[in-house]
Amino acid sequence: MISSEALHIGPLMLPGGLLILLLALLITVMIGRKVGQQAHWSQEIQQNFQDSIWSSVWIGLIGARLVFICLNFESYMASPIDILKIQDKGFSLIGGVVFGAAWLWWKNPAIAAKAKASFLVMFAVLLGTGFITQHVLQKETHHPALSFESLKSTGQVQLALVSMQQFQGQLTVVNLWASWCPPCHREMPILQRAHDQHPDIHFVMLNQGEDVDTVRAYLSKNQFSFKHVMLDTQGEMPKAVNSFGLPTTLFFNAQGELIERHQGELSQAMLQQYLNKINP
Repeated sequence: MISSEALHIGPLMLPGGLLILLLALLITVMIGRKVGQQAHWSQEIQQNFQDSIWSSVWIGLIGARLVFICLNFESYMASPIDILKIQDKGFSLIGGVVFGAAWLWWKNPAIAAKAKASFLVMFAVLLGTGFITQHVLQKETHHPALSFESLKSTGQVQLALVSMQQFQGQLTVVNLWASWCPPCHREMPILQRAHDQHPDIHFVMLNQGEDVDTVRAYLSKNQFSFKHVMLDTQGEMPKAVNSFGLPTTLFFNAQGELIERHQGELSQAMLQQYLNKINP
C-alpha cells in the first residue's frame, strides 16, 4: 500500500522521504555513468564517482543527524538516549545535503568542477521535485468531518459522539495508536509530558480498532491521563488523511490546517519541533 508519506509492505514502512532520496541518487548515478562514457572518463574515475555517491549517502545521513541534534540540543540532553533513536526521523535535510555534497566534491578531484556542480544541482532538483510531489499528493488538509466515541477522565464512555471539527480554531495534536503497538507505547510518556506542559494545545489520543475495555485498562495500568481519548474502531481517520501505519501523529494549527504528520515513533526533540511549527 502506498500513502503520501510511505510505502507499506506488510508491517514494514519505508518513509517517503527515504524513497525520494534513493530515487534521486539512482537517477544521478545513471546520468553520471552516461556522462562519463561520453566524456571518456577512465574506468577508475567512473568507479570512484559511483562509489563516492553511495558513500556520500552515509556521510550525508550522519551530517543530517548531527545538525538536527545540535539544533535541538536542549531536548536531547533531557533524554540523551534519544540521540540513538534514529527512527524518530530527526534529520536536517539541508545539513545532510551540505555534508553529502562536500564529500562527493572532495572525493572526485579528477572530475571538472563544472561537471560536479551540474551533478549536485541535478540531484537537488530531483530531490526538490520529489518532495514537492509528495506534498501535493497529501490528502485532507483540515480536520476531517468525522466523529468518534470519547472516554471521560473516569474511563467511562460518553453516549454522544464527539466531532473532530470541535477542535477547529484550536491547536491540536492527534495521535493514532493502539495498545499492542510497541513504538506507540514508547512514545506515550513523551506525549503525556507534552500534554501536561502545553495546556493550550489539545492532544487527542485516537485509538485504532480496540474496544473500550482494552483502552481503559491500558490507560489505567500505565497511569496516563489524557483529556481527550477517542475510539476509532473502524480506522476512519487513517483513510481520511491517507496515513497508514502506527503510530501516526497529526499536527493541526489554529486554523484547523494539517501542517505536519509524523509516521513512526516520536522523540521529545521531534515532537517539540512540530509543536513549534503549529504554534510559532
